[in-house]
Parts: sequence; structure tokens; C-alpha cells
Amino acid sequence: MLSQRVRLSARALWIAFVAYMTGMGLVILATLLGRFAGGWTVLHPLPFEGRTWSLAAALAVYGGYLFTALGLLIVCVAVLRATTTAHGGLAGALALRYLVAPHSRPSTDLPHPAELIATVTAIDGVLASVAGLVYLVPLFAQAAGIVSAVDALFAKNFVLLFGHTMANLSIYVAAGIVYATLPHYTGRPWKTTWPVVFAWDLVIVLMLINYSHHLYQDFAQPLALQLLGQLGSYVVGLPSFIVTIVGALALIYGSGLRWSVPSILIVLGIWGWVFGGLGAVLDATLPVNQVMHNTMWVPAHFHTYYILGAAAFAWAYLYHLLADLSGVPDGRGSRLAAWLYGVGAAGFVVMFFVAGAHSVPRRYAVHLPEWQIFARVAVPFVGLLALALAWLAVDMLARLRPAWRRTGVTVV
Repeated sequence: MLSQRVRLSARALWIAFVAYMTGMGLVILATLLGRFAGGWTVLHPLPFEGRTWSLAAALAVYGGYLFTALGLLIVCVAVLRATTTAHGGLAGALALRYLVAPHSRPSTDLPHPAELIATVTAIDGVLASVAGLVYLVPLFAQAAGIVSAVDALFAKNFVLLFGHTMANLSIYVAAGIVYATLPHYTGRPWKTTWPVVFAWDLVIVLMLINYSHHLYQDFAQPLALQLLGQLGSYVVGLPSFIVTIVGALALIYGSGLRWSVPSILIVLGIWGWVFGGLGAVLDATLPVNQVMHNTMWVPAHFHTYYILGAAAFAWAYLYHLLADLSGVPDGRGSRLAAWLYGVGAAGFVVMFFVAGAHSVPRRYAVHLPEWQIFARVAVPFVGLLALALAWLAVDMLARLRPAWRRTGVTVV
């Protein structure tokens, strides 16, 4: 998507890919073979004192985090290099001059919204990966016996700054997909306007401060950081939800939208992003968080804006790309599968919310019988979701060969 406008380094992206896969492999091995069960937040010093896993399993998880942070850093540096080169520096890639003086330069010189979002997420990605490395170095030093202990509150702040920011980055990258893909189906360009520039430049700061809403239960946390987490969690909704979602709806309204698999998934993703985001903002409210944070409400909100937000946007772009390269249009059955994806995913995540509203706790290995009704109701929707995903996956795989032939690529 980005390489249509700027020149990216394929070598850097392949190195990042290998780093990511190495990191993910270490985490999977630590979980399945080493029986590590600390979750992604790992909650130091729990990994070093686990009763069901070894120190080697904990170090494998930390090694996985190290390679993931390196992969993220390489991707973000490559993106920053590409966008700043194309627009004469970081200020140009962020359209800062246009932000200060909207009439000072022609709109043709402005970065496309997808380039702007890529630059913003790359900046925060660099900072998040650095936070991950700062977090990991003392933990490896403790495992090697160089230091006796690492402050638990320091570790928790930095692992959440790394992990929570990385999760947000993936969602905002998926939002960039909407800016690049939806105009193909509405027949209208998505222009780089002043509200778009202001909103996404503001995300640079907001994305880095809202992680601390996950530490409201840590009463040793400084009060200023707790308040900053609530402020950031509220304000981040302005650029991400209002500008992007209202902009998308304005692009769709009266356009005679061409309904196909990508446009259906984008519309479903917009709904999921709003629904999950509202659940997140509610949980980020201090009084509500005291009651809801350790319930199923929390996995409800991030499952929603992942499976019905980021994942839907990603599937939309992949399907659009394959359909465009192969020249094979989607059929009625494929469009039905896209709608079934929305129905299955919605039924699945709504039961998370209902369980959370009934105070069903999260992080329990086995739920009590009276809690299991919500999971039982969700099972048919999970089956429907799996069926829809399989249908779309087979449909996409069938387009690979004609796409390869149609592009006329000659391997030398």
C-alpha cells in the first residue's frame, strides 16, 4: 500500500520479517513446550518465579520480545526513511507547515493520508521498540546474575508502554488501509485535509500516554500517570474515531458505494472499531475500571476492535489487492461470506461484553459452571466466523495463480 507512493527497502522488510517470525516462534515454543503461562504482560517477577515453567521458558519469552522489538524497529526506521526522503524531511512527511499555515503550500505537495499515518505510527514504533529494549536489558541482567532484582513497577510500565503501543500501532496501520482502499469503491479521493493532519499528528503524543490506563489497579503508580492515562484514553478518540470514521462515512454517503468483499469488510470494520473503542474508553474511566478491569469486559473491547476492526481492514486490503492483480471479481457467495464474517464476529465479541457486564472474571484457567453459559452462546458464532474466514481464504488463494500470471513478472 505504501510502496505505491514511496520507495521502501525490500531488504530491510525481509530482515524485519525474519526477526518477527523468530520472535513469534520463541514465544510459541515457550508456551507450548515450556508451559509458560504468564501472558503477554508477563508481570515481573512472575516469569522468574513461575511454578509450572522453567527459567529457560521465561527467557525464551523475553527473547521473543527482543526479536519482536527489533523487527518493529527495523520496519519503522525503513518507513521513516522512505516517507521523509519522499517529502523532504520529517516536517514534510508530517505536513507540519500545512498544519501551521494551511494555505502556504499546494495540496499536491502534501503526503497522502496513508503516508501520514505510516510516518506517525513509525515514530511511535521506534519509541515503543526502544521502550521494549530498555525493559528487557535489566531483565536479562537479572537472569545472568549481574543485578539482584528489577523494580516491578518499572518493569510493568515499560512492558505496557512497549506492548500496548505496539497493539495500538497495528490498529492505526489498519486504519491507514481504509484511507488507501475505500476510495476505490466510492469513486472519491480521500484528501489530506487540515483535520486529518491535525488529528494524526496529535496521535504521536496520545498513543504514548494512554498505556497507563492498564495500571489503575497498581496503587503504587504515581497519580499523575494515572490521570494522564485517563486523559490520553479519552482524547485519542478524537483523531482516530471522529476524523477517520466520520471521514469514511462522508466518503460513502451518496457515492453509490460498490458493494464487494473489501467494501463490506471495511464497513464492518468501522462498526467494530467504534463498538470496541467505546468499550475501551468506558473501561479507561477510573471509577468504572475499579469494577470492570479484571472481568471479561477487557478482552471484549480489544477482541472487538481487532477481529471487527484491524483484522477486517487487513482482510479487506488483501482481498482488494488479489482481486486487482488477478482481474477476477468477487461473486455473490464471497460477498455473503463477508457479511457472515461480520455476523459471526459480532455474536462472538458481544458475549464477551455480556460476560464482563455480569462480572465474569478474566485470567481464570477454568470458569465456574454458572459462568459458562456466555461461552456456550458464543460457540455457534465462532463456528460461523471460522466458516466465513475459510471461505474467504479459499477465495483469495484461488486468485493467486491468475494474479501471478496477469502481472507478467519475469524472474531473472
